[in-house]
Amino acid sequence: MTHAYDKDMMLLARDNLAVMIDYAVTWSGMDLREFYNRWLGSGVPEMFGIGHPKFTLGMSGIELAVRVVENTGGTLEADQTYTFPWEDSSFFWTGWALCQYQWFKADSFASIDRGGLPIEKIHELFNPLHEADITKVFEVFDSWYHPEPVSIKELRKLNGLSQQELADKSGVSLRMIRAYEQGSQRIGAAEAASVLNLARALHCDPERLV
Repeated sequence: MTHAYDKDMMLLARDNLAVMIDYAVTWSGMDLREFYNRWLGSGVPEMFGIGHPKFTLGMSGIELAVRVVENTGGTLEADQTYTFPWEDSSFFWTGWALCQYQWFKADSFASIDRGGLPIEKIHELFNPLHEADITKVFEVFDSWYHPEPVSIKELRKLNGLSQQELADKSGVSLRMIRAYEQGSQRIGAAEAASVLNLARALHCDPERLV
């Protein structure tokens, strides 16, 4: 599995995402689905999901929550008296588990939410999973999550790449990338090495491409 950013960064990012959700819902009283819809529409998860340091490390969980609400036309006060709950909060655990799963699957937050593992289901699984090993958590999440088909164009945009940049990173010609995106060539008929190189450049499993 190819990940968008390294594990050490993820271990720090997961606490920020966990605090973000806990702060918005437990501390500030927002509805979980309302806040998560704001998250998905804020433009932040696309950058967070690929490990952009401004969002994964450069902002605290409180600052992320405030940014998400502001980006979607609302206001949220940054209350510095907020106390860090760690795993005692089911909403904190929801963000903690979600961040690790998104990193592990290298899929977008939106894809996970649409693919059978919405944020409400993750929260529901706090009991009995909050004391389980993370590999067990992933196994249960996998039983719910069924990834949607995804196009090279969608993945390229998710990773913030132009067609030329994808060609440079993957070693696949610009002409072929254009052909795959336009549908004039089937990536399923490509050489295995090309599929693997594209998957690495797009931080996804090769199976998602074919």
